Amino acid sequence: MDLKDVIDQIDQLKVQIDALGPLSKDSLERLEQKVRLDWTYHSNAIEGNALTYGDTRTLLLWGITAKGKPLRDHLDLEGHNEAIKQLEKLAKKRSC
Repeated sequence: MDLKDVIDQIDQLKVQIDALGPLSKDSLERLEQKVRLDWTYHSNAIEGNALTYGDTRTLLLWGITAKGKPLRDHLDLEGHNEAIKQLEKLAKKRSC
């Protein structure tokens, strides 16, 4: 499959998704939360962060730290999450 075929396939999928209509507010919030969790976990894991996906989820959703894990790892996750929130704010300002 060449690049044109991949792009055509993506275009077809986008048409199908658009036909489903807009997401509900609740679905959009859950999707944004999932993207933020995945982005934060994977970005920090690449850097050697010792927290698991479950640890990341627990920290970002409920503020609970993982026992026996370095404080620095928790702070890195929180910092990354805050950076994403700032990017979201900037993007919303630009779209207005």
